[in-house]
Amino acid sequence: MPNLLSRLRGLRPALTRRAFWLWAVLITLLRCAVTHFQLAYMWAGGAPLDDELMFRAANAITSGQWLGEYDYLTLSKSMFFAVWLALLNKLHLPYLLGGALLWCAAALLAAFALRPLWRKSPAGQARALTLLLYALLAFLPSSWASYTLRVYRDNIFPALCLLFFAGMAGAALRAVFYTRQQAPIWPWLLAAGVGLACGYLNREDAGLFLLPFAIAATLCMLVVLLHRRRWLCAAAQVIPYAVLAAGVGIFCALNQHWYGVWGLSDFSEGSFADAMGAMTRVATDSDEPLLSVPADAREKLYAEIPQLQCLQYWLEEDPQLQNDFRDPELDDYRAGSFYWAIRRAAQYEGIYADAATADAYWQSVADAINAACDNGTLPARSGRRSATSQPIRAQYVLPAIREAAKSALWALTFQDCPAYYQTLRSIGTTEDVAQWSAYLHCNFNNAAEAGKDTPYYAPLQKLAYRALGVLRCVYAVLLPLAFVWAVVRHLCALPMVLRRRTAGAALPWLLLFGLLAMAALRCGMIAFVEVSSFGIGTSTMYLSTVHPLLLLYTYGCLICYRNKGVITE
Repeated sequence: MPNLLSRLRGLRPALTRRAFWLWAVLITLLRCAVTHFQLAYMWAGGAPLDDELMFRAANAITSGQWLGEYDYLTLSKSMFFAVWLALLNKLHLPYLLGGALLWCAAALLAAFALRPLWRKSPAGQARALTLLLYALLAFLPSSWASYTLRVYRDNIFPALCLLFFAGMAGAALRAVFYTRQQAPIWPWLLAAGVGLACGYLNREDAGLFLLPFAIAATLCMLVVLLHRRRWLCAAAQVIPYAVLAAGVGIFCALNQHWYGVWGLSDFSEGSFADAMGAMTRVATDSDEPLLSVPADAREKLYAEIPQLQCLQYWLEEDPQLQNDFRDPELDDYRAGSFYWAIRRAAQYEGIYADAATADAYWQSVADAINAACDNGTLPARSGRRSATSQPIRAQYVLPAIREAAKSALWALTFQDCPAYYQTLRSIGTTEDVAQWSAYLHCNFNNAAEAGKDTPYYAPLQKLAYRALGVLRCVYAVLLPLAFVWAVVRHLCALPMVLRRRTAGAALPWLLLFGLLAMAALRCGMIAFVEVSSFGIGTSTMYLSTVHPLLLLYTYGCLICYRNKGVITE
């Protein structure tokens, strides 16, 4: 990478605007062509909490019924992805192609966002550096990895997050290096707001990941803008939060209209979260970290909380529910499964007849458990809390740190990023496959190899997959090496930044540090969930927002600090 940068400095390629856009179009077409060789994946009847839920909701939106008939799953997850699927269906745009186009749009915006870092370069070289970053992002292996073939929200979540980070970074750099007339920042703030709102509405944990960066970037920009008396630009800082509020308000209003619930979810917030938080208070003899409400704690709850007695048969004896949610190795429910099991048990008892009935039931459960814990009827191990996640305990700290470090290395080396499912074949009847294909305008890997149960791929597809595998190896070798060099350059630039004490020196350093910090935060978040609830192993899908941040950080540091000083001053 350093040699490449030296050659770029020496060549000073005279890339014209027209040539830039021609190359950008070509890169986009090539990236979208990847989806022509890929086949989507589905499992009818096997993913009711994930892919099937989103597909069901999308069909309901298309038929004008918002998220469909109310049950224990309807409001259990953030549902922007269902809206996205309905939009693609309305536009007759193939599912995989739509995701690729969204990714390319976010990648191009991110490339332009960092352009002020090399604004001192000759125009032709600056365009070449921007184009190179776009190409690197467009073909990032995690953006076409096999998890994107599922009909699930992580197909677009990395693009939405990249859109947000690009918007905030673009606004911050232009606030420092340009006047309002030279480069207005409100379009970048608007883009950040769209990414923030859509990402927030796409995954329940997005707020914990995106809002810290948004707040920090806003404060940095306000310091610069107020010091320079740029009042309108300072006032424009409300744009991302206004877009977020508008998006949340629209979803809440629709949920209120259709289900009588003002909120985004009846799972991660409200009375069910209160009830789950109360159940995790009950003391247990189990020291297994993956269990939130172990069997002995449930026995105490059945004995003291009448409202839960109707669920005892389903949770402890029903064979189907045991098969679907109980961990055979632990002979109990993992934390990441128990809340789904108890919601389905409540569904069987008619508690999810409507949203009001469910809300009243879970609130009564929460109140009864908290009262019993407070008065000593039930032994308690913690105070009151409202959450579906596990409480942070000392036993999780070291395992989470180890898993976070493993996750960072996993992302840096692009582990588990094949362009296709090698052994998993789409499962469903002919009618199921036809229905999904017709709605999503794409094909699935349901055909099997002769005499085997593995998916069939044509020779040309296999050739494309091998080429993408080679590309993944190139990224896996070069990015870690470049990342180490970028960290060295970044740290070496800190004394100079402290000496100069100017916005032009400090903000790029802080921005790049922020991108790295957000990658670390995401690794830490996923690591905690893994060691406390899931226990499924390191997942590329859950880490898919980390890969582009690591690339942006690496590229930004190597360009910004390619000399001994900061070129942007």
